[in-house]
Amino acid sequence: MPPNAKRSSVDPVGSVRRQRTDDIPVMAERSLPIEWRTWIAENRILGTSPDVLVESAVKAGYFRHIVEEELRSERDNPYCRVAELMTKRYLKLKSVLQVRKALRNLAFNAQTIERRSKISRSEFLERYYAANRPVILTGMLAGSAARRDWTPEYLAEMCGSANVQIMAGRGSDPHYELNSDLHRRELNMAEYVSMVTAGGSSNDYYLVANNHFFEREEFAKLYDQAPRIDEYINHNDGKKKTFFWFGPSGTITPLHHDLMNVLVAQIFGKKRFILLSPEDTPFVYNEVGCYGGVDCSSPDYNIHPLYSEASPITLTLFPGDVLFIPVGWWHYVQSIDISIMVSYTNFHYPNEFNWYLPRP
Repeated sequence: MPPNAKRSSVDPVGSVRRQRTDDIPVMAERSLPIEWRTWIAENRILGTSPDVLVESAVKAGYFRHIVEEELRSERDNPYCRVAELMTKRYLKLKSVLQVRKALRNLAFNAQTIERRSKISRSEFLERYYAANRPVILTGMLAGSAARRDWTPEYLAEMCGSANVQIMAGRGSDPHYELNSDLHRRELNMAEYVSMVTAGGSSNDYYLVANNHFFEREEFAKLYDQAPRIDEYINHNDGKKKTFFWFGPSGTITPLHHDLMNVLVAQIFGKKRFILLSPEDTPFVYNEVGCYGGVDCSSPDYNIHPLYSEASPITLTLFPGDVLFIPVGWWHYVQSIDISIMVSYTNFHYPNEFNWYLPRP
């Protein structure tokens, strides 16, 4: 079987996946297995010379005439012809992204995120929101009751008897985000606070955004204390578009992009973000939904070689910082400490977009 047949793509055009000596069959088969047929089709559609593909398969122990017949059948297959057309369109769009990335990287401090304070609504719209550029905003949580009072112990005191929905058992499932419905668990806030404060660093449990936290009457007082960022956020009917995050150090949100612009306010503890611009989409292995396939904290370039062409930006969000994450920007998040965070999507500006999301 060709190595990584379903894990990585051939790129740039004209290259071919390397073969391993342990892929050589004991005796040549009468027909090519599906893994080899898929490998040949992918490489051929991406422009690899047929001679290179034949020699690679022959070297791996397959009969030359069988490989040549496979190439002939694929040449006449209408599905392959459509795939070639779609590949040309993909490569054109990829080249546009590469040009945009090259131009973006010409800017001063292109690989850093600006830290700004006291930005007017008009400047925020023009320089960051409309320009699809992230920024860290400082000083916006000064005077906030949440920034002053919120700690794990305070949460237990204020709403300890109220049930909360968390994601649990994440450590046993590498696809815990995709399988989030299987990991929902309810317990009261006091119990959860105890788990967080006594359990040490862990990614096994996390109170995340998709739990309608602020829409529940039990947490009305916390919502009233949540930071109001009126300059950029429309807080009218904000409970449905204001989200609460709380978990131990070590919690991870894997690489993904949101479907709209997001503003995150770090209330308690620190978080590490790894951001990648939309221009890096061809390199993050987005094969399902809005998730990338790369572990940004420890990328495996044998499995995800294209990620070496990406330009990740790493930053630390400190208590009191507010981060604007533009729509389409990829991000990987890891809590450095016990963390409490609030996020918002209810901007004063349009924030609904049409996305194509790959299906598994």
